[in-house]
Amino acid sequence: MDPQTLMLLSAVLFVISIVGAYFSRTKASPTPASGLKRKEDTPAGAAASKAPKTESEFSKSIRIFYGTQTGTAEIFAKELGDLLKKTFEAKITITDFEDVELDSAQDDLQTPDASLVLCSTYGDGEPPDTCLPFFEWLQKKTEQEEEEGLSEMKFGVFALGNTQYEHFNNSGKNLDKFFAKLGAERIIDLGLGDDNEDIEEDFNKWKATVIPALASSGIVKLPGVGGDEASAPDTVVKAYVVETLEGAQGIAFPEVNVSKTKGYDAHNPFKATLSARRELHTSMSERSCLHVEVDLDGSQLSYETGDHLGIFPENDADLVKKMAARLEVDGEMMISVHDPAKSSKGGALKAVGEPNPLGHVGPLSVATALARYCDLLTPLRKPALTALAAFTSDAAQKEELERMAGPDGKTAYADWMMKPYRSVLEVLEAFPTCKPPLGAFFCSVVPRLQVRYYSISSSPRVAPSSPHCTVAVVAGATGTGRMHRGVASTWLGGLEVGKNLQVPAFVRKSSFRLPVDPTVPIVMVGPGTGLAPFRGFIQERMALKAEGAELGPALLFFGCRSKTVDFIYERELHEAEAAGVMRLDVAFSREGGAKVYVQHRIAQRGEEVSSAKARDCHMRAYTCVSVAMGCYLRLVVRGSAAQ
Repeated sequence: MDPQTLMLLSAVLFVISIVGAYFSRTKASPTPASGLKRKEDTPAGAAASKAPKTESEFSKSIRIFYGTQTGTAEIFAKELGDLLKKTFEAKITITDFEDVELDSAQDDLQTPDASLVLCSTYGDGEPPDTCLPFFEWLQKKTEQEEEEGLSEMKFGVFALGNTQYEHFNNSGKNLDKFFAKLGAERIIDLGLGDDNEDIEEDFNKWKATVIPALASSGIVKLPGVGGDEASAPDTVVKAYVVETLEGAQGIAFPEVNVSKTKGYDAHNPFKATLSARRELHTSMSERSCLHVEVDLDGSQLSYETGDHLGIFPENDADLVKKMAARLEVDGEMMISVHDPAKSSKGGALKAVGEPNPLGHVGPLSVATALARYCDLLTPLRKPALTALAAFTSDAAQKEELERMAGPDGKTAYADWMMKPYRSVLEVLEAFPTCKPPLGAFFCSVVPRLQVRYYSISSSPRVAPSSPHCTVAVVAGATGTGRMHRGVASTWLGGLEVGKNLQVPAFVRKSSFRLPVDPTVPIVMVGPGTGLAPFRGFIQERMALKAEGAELGPALLFFGCRSKTVDFIYERELHEAEAAGVMRLDVAFSREGGAKVYVQHRIAQRGEEVSSAKARDCHMRAYTCVSVAMGCYLRLVVRGSAAQ
């Protein structure tokens, strides 16, 4: 083994960057989902003789801040807000960190009688994209040692994360630490949610401590303690108002004046065109992996090597038809949807837990709403089962839904819902007397359809306005026997290339970058579609070399099943190796007797790793693998070093 390779291997020892390729019981009269405009049901047991106070009459205020990457923190924040509104006479405000103006952030945190914060962590311990400006502002204040900067703030933090990641709940932990360092008073212990286990149960345990903590701190009074009896809780399932629009024409994608906005982003994606697509696996493969190119010409969007492309997909048309039929509505019926809690008709699918990233508030068809905004495949959360129970007429079916949603139904919920990955359609088919109206279905049952992020597998030096993505097509049987097909990969695989297609897309910036100095040695570990960002790296290095730049050594560990089945971008990789841009080490798991994976290739060189460790402290190592494999790689690398 030559010295260069020894130097490169030692980088694996110390840098692993993992990139992901990432209510209470209710009562309501079951109502046929006619889609007609309807008013909210009157809360059961509400006192008719005493009008509730308006928010302006409340003397106390509690503000809930959230930072979210996938929407879970937002959902939890709104659940917490609902609980506090039912429990206390206080003004409850829910705020996305993205909407916090930094000039007034210090006052925003301290003015409320209590500030409750829910924040997720993604990637390599990073805060959500929407929180970055706030985090930078808060960290700067901390570094400036403003020990009394938030001395009037009372706070509690719930962190959302996953223990499979090395920096578990890093963002939430940092917020808790920063607030305390700036003199804020912690009135609720830090809560740690683990999505690798049962994050909903973790949240419920933390949520149960919030009301006693707020009361014992003297911020608010418990119902019936030193004050008026609280009014009966609102036990009606939240629902949007759905209007049918006779003769209306749907607008596919509303035009947005970008000059008046910050440009195209997650809230205002560019309507791009799928300009190219080809299969990367050979005909011998039972699976599928697609190379796709998305034309961003005219958007003024730019990307850097290592960034991600966000795409808003659509549900399968056949699934949408089945869902509309089960809801007993005509998929072609034109509707307008809005939140009755708002003063005007904003997009209901854009509020109260169901953001509409396209800004489409109607008119739109039921089928469009189901296709673009509803996650019809992810298993329902417990509050959704509670909502469904309210519209179930059969007593036994209703009781079963409530049991799974209740505190004693943890095992039943996990076994019946989560393990077999049961979809909302399968749930409704299993409970035939459940008839949720559209408004409640959109608002309280089905989660929103999330944006999909793909590592861009090209360099802007090669494809400046048409980023490439490498997409593994997801397909496999679930525990119920249903053939599960990934929403985005199936949709991208079915689009007709270049024919007036509008793919809502935007660029998400990343910290996954090549060294600024191209002479710095690098190691890349990317099996399967984990190769995606490294294809961009290699294209970048090829372009630099063509410009006469001096390149440091680079080594790529790639893995697949077989050279003749799924060796993606094989020709490009060999050409780059021949050009001296990098060296390639491939592990084939289905060739020969024993299965060989990239971690085996690294472990086999363990004796060489420790001897080269101190040769170059500037070396960088990158991995683009699954969370589980990333954890295993750490064990392999550390074990190799110990040997």
